[in-house]
Amino acid sequence: MTDPDTHIRQLRGQSNDAIAARDAERVAAFMAPDIRVDVAGGPVLRGREASRAAFAEQFADRAFGGYVREAEQIVVREPPVSATERGRWTGRWQTSTGVHEQRGQYTAEWRFSEMGWLIAQEAYRSGE
Repeated sequence: MTDPDTHIRQLRGQSNDAIAARDAERVAAFMAPDIRVDVAGGPVLRGREASRAAFAEQFADRAFGGYVREAEQIVVREPPVSATERGRWTGRWQTSTGVHEQRGQYTAEWRFSEMGWLIAQEAYRSGE
């Protein structure tokens, strides 16, 4: 069995791959049904469906180049039922003058359930 830290890092990579593939259903599959997402400079999304719809809307925008989240630290609480992930994120959009990047830091709370590890909450902040 993979240790929780390694497993969560693998799931984050798969989530990044789903964003790169513009697959809103697969992105949402990593989320708990009651997820809360605090979007950098934007709204608070409540629930898996709201997050799926927000990704679907972004994926429809041809200028959207995707997001990449890179975990810097994962703290697992024993027994492994929850974990906190901290890291950096980068978003990219194509503009008339080239690629625009927005970046910042994020925190994610993961919960372990019968469905495995799912993201229960994410908070994104802009800036370095």
